[in-house]
Amino acid sequence: MPLDRSVGVRSVAATFLSLATLTVLLRCYTRLRVVRAFGWDDGLMVMAMALYAMFCGCMIGGSLYGTGKRFAELTPNHRVTAMEYWWLCEVAYCGSSILCKCSICVFLTRITVKRRHLIGIYAVMACTVVVGLTFMFLLLFQCQPVAYFWTRASFDGTVAGRCLNIEVIIAMTYTYSAVAAVCDLAVGVLPVVIVRKLQMPWRRKVAAVGLCSIACIASSAVIVRMPFVHTFADYDFLYNTYEIAVWSNVEVGVGIVAGSLATLHPLLKHLRSSACGAGRHRLGSVSTKGSSHPASRKEEFISVSSYPSGSVVLFRPGNVLNITTTVQRDESGLESGRPSTTGDAPETDPSDNSIFVHQTFNLNT
Repeated sequence: MPLDRSVGVRSVAATFLSLATLTVLLRCYTRLRVVRAFGWDDGLMVMAMALYAMFCGCMIGGSLYGTGKRFAELTPNHRVTAMEYWWLCEVAYCGSSILCKCSICVFLTRITVKRRHLIGIYAVMACTVVVGLTFMFLLLFQCQPVAYFWTRASFDGTVAGRCLNIEVIIAMTYTYSAVAAVCDLAVGVLPVVIVRKLQMPWRRKVAAVGLCSIACIASSAVIVRMPFVHTFADYDFLYNTYEIAVWSNVEVGVGIVAGSLATLHPLLKHLRSSACGAGRHRLGSVSTKGSSHPASRKEEFISVSSYPSGSVVLFRPGNVLNITTTVQRDESGLESGRPSTTGDAPETDPSDNSIFVHQTFNLNT
């Protein structure tokens, strides 16, 4: 029985779709609710996520009709449908890859202060857009009419159309893969150069570099995919291009996850502060309950009898009583009531240091 690769296609697409969706939702929550600053990089990542969801959906749909299987196992209708899903995957892959890389580049401009670093980021972004759009339009219109890309899989001689030489597609795929690998590597290494001289704790530097450099894994996915590009020319297209489909999905999925994780530090800080605040509140409540002894606790009252009878009425409910107590120590060293003669040094008695206590009462009548 021939090996069925369709299960692997579905598994990879479902796994990375779940991870990417979770991280993008957390990113949006962080930007909208915690930081309250939704930027261009966030918008680009949301659009990349939308196209990536389309990419994964088409991969899963194609696997149900024949992606990962040999042509001999499929009916003509299933072959045509699976090839149509493949064409949609190509469109979604190019769009999501371009938007994801641009989002990461725009994010890096937030923490970049040196002009040469900004020039490098914009160069990477421009190269990604130009080469990516060229590759996408080449894949879109490689056949005339466009539908001939999938209708030819019916092997019906009545279906008319023509396509570009497959060697042109292979050469352009190699070119795009090389450029994408270099751009991903640059995006992964550039944070190390930028963060190294920023004024922040070294632990935060390591975390920022680690998260941003996950993009290097996307570069690795592109490199791993390159040896399989030649399978575009194989007869069993849906079966032999399995590795291209899987590693293309991994490339974009890892890029979206990495780009979103790098923005979640404010959310983590917010959660830590909330947890610490709740912990302190619980500890304070427990301490208060444990130290209170209602049965033996004595209430302290102000004795009204110590004040003149005429002022007692001022202590009625509704009046505010403010008492200010001033304690002052007299260190003059002069004995009270003892005359001093001119020219004689004052006699000091260490034990005769007077302390004056003064109380001020402010009453609202």
